[in-house]
This record gives sequence, C-alpha cells and structure tokens, in this order.
Amino acid sequence: MHQATLKGSFSLDGVGVHKGKVCSVTVKPADKDTGIIFFRSDKGGSGFQNEKIVASYDNVENATMCTQISNENGASLKTIEHLMAALYGMKISNAIIEVQGEEIPILDGSSLRFVEQISRVGIKRQMRSRKILKVLKKVKVTDGEKFEEIEPFDGFEINAKCDFEAKGLKTDPVTFNFSKNNFVSKIAPARTFGFVSEAEYVKKHNLALGASLKNTVIYNDKGIPLNDDGLRFENESARHKVLDIIGDLALSQYWIQGRINCFCPSHKLNNILLRMLFASAENYEIL
Repeated sequence: MHQATLKGSFSLDGVGVHKGKVCSVTVKPADKDTGIIFFRSDKGGSGFQNEKIVASYDNVENATMCTQISNENGASLKTIEHLMAALYGMKISNAIIEVQGEEIPILDGSSLRFVEQISRVGIKRQMRSRKILKVLKKVKVTDGEKFEEIEPFDGFEINAKCDFEAKGLKTDPVTFNFSKNNFVSKIAPARTFGFVSEAEYVKKHNLALGASLKNTVIYNDKGIPLNDDGLRFENESARHKVLDIIGDLALSQYWIQGRINCFCPSHKLNNILLRMLFASAENYEIL
C-alpha cells in the first residue's frame, strides 16, 4: 500500500460541538512521511513548530466525549476524531491541517462533509510505502462491563456492540470490514448522538454547548430521535461508535492489520487500547 495525500486544499467552517464557538479547518497536501499534523494558526503567530500538534495517540490529553490532543507548548485541539476517521477511511496518510479555533467544526455530526471534500479535491498517490501495524497478540482493556480488544486478523475489522437500553434505545451490533467503499457508504454518514437524559450532565461539565438537531441525533427517553429527518441508518448510533473507533485508532499513525471487538466503546477506551498495544513490542510488528 502506498502513502497518499490530497491533490489540493479544502476549507470548512462551522460551530464546534463542545465549545459552541465558530471555528474553521483547512486541510492541505503534505509530503510523504509527514503523517497527519494539526496546526493552531490562531494562537498568536508563535510559529508552526510551537503550535503544531502531531496526530498521535500519545498526544491525547483528554478523551471525555471527544478526543483532544495537545503538544508540549500547551496548544490543544478538541474533537479531531471525525476528520481523522475521514482521512483514514479515504486512505490519506499525509496532510497538514490548519485550524482556527479550539476544536474541529462538527458540521453535520458525521465524517460525510470531510469525505465529500476529499473526493472533490482528489487523492494523490505518493511513491513511498505506508507502514502497517500488524497485531501479533490479543490486547484487551476494560472499564467495568465495557471492554475493547484488538487481536490478530488478516485485514481490518471492527465488531461493536452498544447498550443504550437503559436510555430506551435498542441498537443492533455492527460488524465493519474495512474497505474504502464500505467506509464511505456505511460509516462516514453516521452522526454523533446524545440523549435528552444527558442534558444535565453535559451542562454541568460545560460540554456540548454547540450541539443541536442540525449536528446531533438526539433521542428522547423512549429512544425516539427528535430530529425531523429521522435516522440515516436503523443502528446509526452504533455505526457512529465505529466511526469514532476508526478516527481514534488512526492516531496509531499506521495502517492497522487486526480485529477490534468491543462492548460499549468510548474515546477513553480507544486511547487506552492503543497505549496498551504499544506498551510491549511482543504485541505487534511494523511492516
């Protein structure tokens, strides 16, 4: 598999789902072996080296309801997972991402707008092989009844089961076998979601200040979406969890060869799983 970047740049702007402030993002082509690098261009002109944040699992500083990365100089950025999922799903390995604001705009709550823009500007194949992270041993992390594990597999597969029955929502498990077409049609359109019953919690923690029915599927206590346009998939919430997993595991900085099995996945568990995987060289090899 070859590395790839964009043939041109694109920009999008909109509200940030957690801070509720308008922000913008510009995704630009990058040379081979660059990886994915974010740049806070609104931080007062202290320069690229000070404000760049490498998209890496060990730069994650917070994983509460979104993934937030930071650098050693204090620059940080929230809600990168939907854009990271789009880049991984479209097989983009190198890009410079310039951001004005504290988070990536939520747009419609999915990866779809990013995928559309990547398709519009085009993808450039680069003459350098992309490194593959091959899982050699099963690694499992738990949080009460919740768990995530990654195990050897010839390909990239995610099996995700969610449990929202206490909130009135029944959702079928999702099995996702990675291909670009599968990602674009079955995962990228799945929107972020929340429950009316969570309103007090998110308000107390100063989260989801920009959430609305335009960018979030919101369920009532009977598991019925309040959005006028309904759902894009019957199990849209579980598919969005898969989207989040892809975006968070893209922070490995490698193409993954392995299978993910999980129950009630979260950004927190996604990051812990990568940290545990990389904790021992016996768990993986780089091809």
